[in-house]
Amino acid sequence: MGHVTDSSGAVEHVELPVACTLGASDGPSRLQRWLHLHQIAAPTAQLTNGELTVRYRAGPEVLAELQDLVAEERVCCAFVSWAVDEERGQPVLRITAPAGSPQDIELFAAMFAATD
Repeated sequence: MGHVTDSSGAVEHVELPVACTLGASDGPSRLQRWLHLHQIAAPTAQLTNGELTVRYRAGPEVLAELQDLVAEERVCCAFVSWAVDEERGQPVLRITAPAGSPQDIELFAAMFAATD
């Protein structure tokens, strides 16, 4: 289980997926990086047909940090597909479940507070 502390100091417990190979000592720091990115880039997320699309507000270092995080996630959470691109200057993350396994991205959708 990972722990994330938000800006108010509250600690949130986050379960990592069973298929995730992220080490126990790496989880908290990775989750902190995601939380920081979300605080500075105010993402919006939508889950549609097994694909989670997360759009970030453009800003200094947002795209670079997103690309770095996704490169690391591709190693530990290879059971889903990760892609980063830009649309109209906004960084966009797409996480896609394998065919026939849309439930594989449900935890990510919950973490990103995705809407249907």
